[in-house]
Amino acid sequence: MLENLSQLGALLIMFVVLVVGEVISRITRGKVPSALVITFLMLAGFWTIFPKDIVARTGINAQLYALSAMLLVINLSTLISRKEMQSQWRTIIINLLGLAGICGITLTLSAKIFGWQNAIAAAPPLAGGVIATAMMQQAASAKGLEMAALIALICFVMQGIFGYPLTSFFLSREAKRLNKLYTEGKLAGEKTGDEAAEKAGSVFTKLKSASFILLKLTVVALLSYWVELGISKVTGGKFTVSRYVWCLVLGFVASEFKMLEKDALSQSNSYGLLLNILLIYLFGSLNMATPNMFWTVAWYCAGFVVIAALAMALMAFIASKIFKSNTFAMCYSIILTAFYGFPINVMLTNEAVEGVSSDKDARRVISSHIMPKMLVGGFTSVTIVSVVIAGILMGKL
Repeated sequence: MLENLSQLGALLIMFVVLVVGEVISRITRGKVPSALVITFLMLAGFWTIFPKDIVARTGINAQLYALSAMLLVINLSTLISRKEMQSQWRTIIINLLGLAGICGITLTLSAKIFGWQNAIAAAPPLAGGVIATAMMQQAASAKGLEMAALIALICFVMQGIFGYPLTSFFLSREAKRLNKLYTEGKLAGEKTGDEAAEKAGSVFTKLKSASFILLKLTVVALLSYWVELGISKVTGGKFTVSRYVWCLVLGFVASEFKMLEKDALSQSNSYGLLLNILLIYLFGSLNMATPNMFWTVAWYCAGFVVIAALAMALMAFIASKIFKSNTFAMCYSIILTAFYGFPINVMLTNEAVEGVSSDKDARRVISSHIMPKMLVGGFTSVTIVSVVIAGILMGKL
């Protein structure tokens, strides 16, 4: 019956999957993350009745995904001011410690247990997300290393299965701790920069139409694409920096010079649509994980993920002792962003915050302490460092 699924029918099914995940998460107050539910539902669907091209049938393709991702990354860069970025230097160090732990343990202990080439293929996905996974899978396939290519993909799938509930648990603990401090009058919201300057705005932010806001975001996205292309051409393809990194950098600059509104996509009423497009395409990539493929390397990948998670916990413990202002729960949550990145880090944070209080002011204050750290953690690992790691290790296969 589903073989003749129309575009609207495919889109309906995908939204049902997303909503079921959200409902279960709300019922369990974030204890069962929506992303985990969606992962299992998508795998079950692809292994039974879903057409493999169900996402393609919705009309959401790689180009639309890339566009949505670029606009969402630019939007995220407007959420954190220069002062906030400067205040998050501890978060960056904490995340780098975690990534060092992942690579160190994967390329030593895990390599001895599961094999050197398999460990090389697993390290970038464990340290990042889709881009690093795609780079390693493509490199392994090009060299005929089917096992390594498969491990790269399944590690990407499996790290979410481990990472979502772990992060949800520790973020909930941190949110409960902060909520207790808030109710006792011991916690105030983090400052988000010069509010007077934000209110003053500029000629670029006084026109609030959705079209004008989307125009500015598209200009930044186009400039980011040109910069990536230009650097690649100048260096003959030997060196390049992902367009998503440039989206983050140029979006941040545009926001600092008051050329972009804070949370611009929400002001253009486009955030929810683009985020759902991103999620549908992201989870649609699970169509490659057939049952035979999945179970063939599942134990290897589970070993890689568990060992990496233990190393991350150790580095989180060390970080919490170095930076006493961050609890172990917060440090571990920051490091765990390497297992999924954006937009899952935003989803898990929102779910954890919403699960501890019905007071909007309390949620706002708690989120102001957690969200910037989770965003910066995700940017550091998934958007930047994991791509660098993948670029280095591709040549080691």
